[in-house]
Amino acid sequence: MRTLFLLLALSAGLAANEIYIASVAGYKRAISELSAVFEQKTQIKVNQIYGNMQQISKQIKYSDKIAVFVGDEDFIKKLKIDYSQKIELGMGSLVLVFSKNHQNVSDIEALSLETIKKIGLPDTQKTIYGKAADEFLNHANLHHTLKNKLNVFQAAPQVSSYLVSGDLDAGFINKSDYLGIKQNVGKMIEIEKNLYSPIKIIGVVLSGRQSPQTDALIEFLSSDKAKNILNEQGL
Repeated sequence: MRTLFLLLALSAGLAANEIYIASVAGYKRAISELSAVFEQKTQIKVNQIYGNMQQISKQIKYSDKIAVFVGDEDFIKKLKIDYSQKIELGMGSLVLVFSKNHQNVSDIEALSLETIKKIGLPDTQKTIYGKAADEFLNHANLHHTLKNKLNVFQAAPQVSSYLVSGDLDAGFINKSDYLGIKQNVGKMIEIEKNLYSPIKIIGVVLSGRQSPQTDALIEFLSSDKAKNILNEQGL
């Protein structure tokens, strides 16, 4: 009986030494790398959950496991997500990427060429970079010209996948996602930041879910090591 009690106590202790972090899908590479380094440093297991902002907000509402959320500050405010701690992680960048089938393009005007038939962008209502791409297209007066070419996807990683496969001729994604596929796509053009709303990426500890594990994670995210990883990932 005593042995069983000790085993149960040990199991509970191991389960407690973990943390659930949710992030928009476009930052999966950055969060995965940060989580791996954090786990190695602290021995705290990081369970990662990805999706668009709407999907994550629903999971936060119906699950008490998620303790930390990474996303765009404006979206977090709009979704009325309550949090007790916040850390600034960087500024997001919108980029236009062409598939390898279009190596000769040189500028944004190439989107109007007849050879560019399919242009992808993430959901303009539910994703950070879909909203940014929509704002850019409006500012550049390209929405009407390109409306029959635009294909909307659930999230930026889907756009990236279709760029790599060549099923899209061009697509709007975030710079972090581009860095993960740059060997398999064509030219990248970074969109001027004054042509879309600022994308301020933050990490928050949800209200009532602070713990020694979240404290350790926030401390790590404030470190030079974490900042270097974020910079390398385009943030």
